[in-house]
Amino acid sequence: MIKLKMGQNEKKKCPFVSSDGCIIYEDRPGACRIYPLGRAATRPDSQRDTQEKYFIVNEDHCLGFQENREWIIENWLKNEGMDEYNTMNDQWLEIITSQKTLGREKGYHQKIQMFFMASYNLDKFREFIFKSKFFERFKVEASLKERLLSDDVELMKFAFDWLKFSLFGEKTAQIRPQTSMKTD
Repeated sequence: MIKLKMGQNEKKKCPFVSSDGCIIYEDRPGACRIYPLGRAATRPDSQRDTQEKYFIVNEDHCLGFQENREWIIENWLKNEGMDEYNTMNDQWLEIITSQKTLGREKGYHQKIQMFFMASYNLDKFREFIFKSKFFERFKVEASLKERLLSDDVELMKFAFDWLKFSLFGEKTAQIRPQTSMKTD
């Protein structure tokens, strides 16, 4: 897993917080969006729905606790645009909490590299599928292939399906039939 390295100072300040505030505010991760709430979630293999609980992270430096306005959790999540974040996070959660094994056989390290690329480097994953023989080996509808070129959300969904296939052998990708080549 990747963890964000906080500043080396006494306060361990986030590297994206400047004197003017958050420099990635519009693209901040879900944990930052819902702060001062925290979300604990799990999605066991046999269950379709994510189990979640929310809790308050009450820290002295959070000025929001000095406000007069009270929020209901559902309204706060809606205000912060969490529907899409949680939907995507829940799909990834299904992969990282899976009880299925990667095995220790040949290809284990490649599986770890694939997991890292598809989870944390979408640009590299896009390059992988478009600049390799991926589409020669796997069936992908032309309309989806077109969306994968520019739509990061579609690419993430595709990456999740690819990880389920490549890591656990789930039937989330279709292999093209091998075409034999005749030589004289």
